[in-house]
Amino acid sequence: MSLHYVRLRLGEKARFVCLRCGRCCRNGPNVGLTAFDIHRIARFLKVDWRELKGKYVVAVLADMVAVPTLRGTVDGECVFLENVDGKPSCRIYPARPMRCRLYPFMPFSPSNIETVYLDTCCPGLNTEKESEPPWECLKEYYAEVKLHYERLYQHVFRDGYEPLEALEKTIENFKEAQPLLVKTFKTR
Repeated sequence: MSLHYVRLRLGEKARFVCLRCGRCCRNGPNVGLTAFDIHRIARFLKVDWRELKGKYVVAVLADMVAVPTLRGTVDGECVFLENVDGKPSCRIYPARPMRCRLYPFMPFSPSNIETVYLDTCCPGLNTEKESEPPWECLKEYYAEVKLHYERLYQHVFRDGYEPLEALEKTIENFKEAQPLLVKTFKTR
């Protein structure tokens, strides 16, 4: 883990307020997505999830697993980052991926849901307001990640699908279940 991350445990707080500065959207997004994120974005944009392929979502092949990520622009910015009245704005903010909702808090391990990493490079840190990491959002994220990767691994390693085919099948599998699993989170 980078020197820019510190661990926070349940009960510890950080001095953080999201400044909506867009710095986290400009670092070559590489935001890993789950099937649930993809369906939230598609519903928000009122399109079928397949219309996101290539345009907004790309798959990174990591050995035998296809990991969906947000696509970046040539400048390394998130494809959904806009400039509105001279300020950065997320075009899909209400449906932004779980990793974006959590930032600057970053998942530590699905087997240890009482610890998070904090990215100390975030400009919103060291403000006067002290807040706890979004523990409930983190729990929901871990639940989604677990379901996503269990199904993806099943399709690759048990069912014998090639990685991209397995990813598409995984995304399709959660199409109908999505509204039942995702809670609505407050925006910062």
